[in-house]
Amino acid sequence: MVKEKVPFLRRMAYAATTAVILQSVWIGGGFGSGREIVEFIAKYGSFAWASIVVSAVALALALIPSLEIARVFKAYDYMTWSKQFLWRFWWVFDISFIVLAWIVIAVVGAAAGYMLSDIAGIPFAVSATIVIVVVGILHFFGRKVIEAYWIVGTIGLYVMYFIIWSYVLMAVGVKAFENLRAGLYMGTFSEAIVDGFRYTLYNLCVVMPALESVDRYKGRAESLIATLLAVLLVYGAATAIWICFMAYYPGVVGMTVPWYDILKSMGAYWALGIYVFWIFYTLVETALGMVYAIVRRVDAQLRLRGKALGRVGEAVLSVIILVVSIVTAQAGLVALVAAGYGTMAWVFFGVYFLPMIAIGLPRLINPSWKREFWAKA
Repeated sequence: MVKEKVPFLRRMAYAATTAVILQSVWIGGGFGSGREIVEFIAKYGSFAWASIVVSAVALALALIPSLEIARVFKAYDYMTWSKQFLWRFWWVFDISFIVLAWIVIAVVGAAAGYMLSDIAGIPFAVSATIVIVVVGILHFFGRKVIEAYWIVGTIGLYVMYFIIWSYVLMAVGVKAFENLRAGLYMGTFSEAIVDGFRYTLYNLCVVMPALESVDRYKGRAESLIATLLAVLLVYGAATAIWICFMAYYPGVVGMTVPWYDILKSMGAYWALGIYVFWIFYTLVETALGMVYAIVRRVDAQLRLRGKALGRVGEAVLSVIILVVSIVTAQAGLVALVAAGYGTMAWVFFGVYFLPMIAIGLPRLINPSWKREFWAKA
């Protein structure tokens, strides 16, 4: 059998697509509002670098074997994928992911709706409908259009961030570095390390929408490059945001929507306009990623029975998932489910991170190890 030769640049483009998907689903509302960065990183002030380093290392440790499991065992949906390291207990991961996806979609959907409602005066019901319709249409047109949406979002988001970071640092950069040199901090160094680790754990759900992109990979290089790019995209942004926020430290810790409050206090209403548009876009990206992973998993289950969702089925299912999640949010459960983020971090440690390292890595080293046993999953 002659191995297909694929140009190196094309292989790197495949890896970059995976990194873009990971970044798109990860950043969403957390980076957009700035609240997530404050909660897990920036609140530690001069200790925040430890949170960033630990979180980045943890992501790399989990992501490389995750992508390799998908590539080596051709497991491009999270049901098939989780069987490779949890065997017949894959359903534990299934339940865990669905619960976390529900939390993320509920919170992100509500945030997107309230953002347009509060800033643009658009009723919440209309804002939520926009999110639902966009995600449904994207699912109808399929994978290429969804990936294009993520790519455009990444480019637009980082252009927006570059403008805002530059503006903030030019205005208050001196103060930010003065606070860093002064060694201002809250909490302890060990708490910063633990929160950095937790931050990665509950965000590992972003790997699920990216699994299908691995079907283009031709070797291990793509997994390594995708991981490197994802770490740079996510933690490069996290570092820049942390430095910007240090100019307002420790007051930034108490801000509900830090970026919005900071830009408003600076009178940068032109920046707020750019910010609102791209943050709404990225909130949709996050909801899209969670829904996409579930749709792929349902389609994989149907294909085992000789059936398939089809474009209309995928669009309808995505709309149903979003409606249920956003209605749940409106029912007053957002605060309750959002509080579950911390718990879900440790759940993912048990059902994902630990078995991926303890079982996934040995299986990658020796894919033929107990082949019949794993085939029974």
